[in-house]
Amino acid sequence: MSELVDTFSNRLNTAMRIRNIKATELSKKTGIAKSSLSEYINGKYEAKQDGVYLLAKALCVNESWLMGGDVPMEKTLQERKNDPPEYIINTKGLTQEEIESIKRYVEFIKNEKKNDIK
Repeated sequence: MSELVDTFSNRLNTAMRIRNIKATELSKKTGIAKSSLSEYINGKYEAKQDGVYLLAKALCVNESWLMGGDVPMEKTLQERKNDPPEYIINTKGLTQEEIESIKRYVEFIKNEKKNDIK
């Protein structure tokens, strides 16, 4: 595995980038204070077990991977059964480009909803 993703901080940043989630939103989803989350993101501290659980759940990644384990980032289908429905999309057979297109569309819809509220 690349040395760029072996630390908790790097893996947290990688998961946030892939899931297209900002620190503020992650803080809201997990209940972890923005200041603590900032320290995790910047590599000053690592989250304790309960924080790792909350972060992994919010980012829909494997807890062991987040902590640096040599396991896949993505959870197995069995592990994902308790995830929020918005993370359960069958992308089997799609190219990475098609998956990225779906992510962009989802963000577009979210932004449209925000604009409708204003």
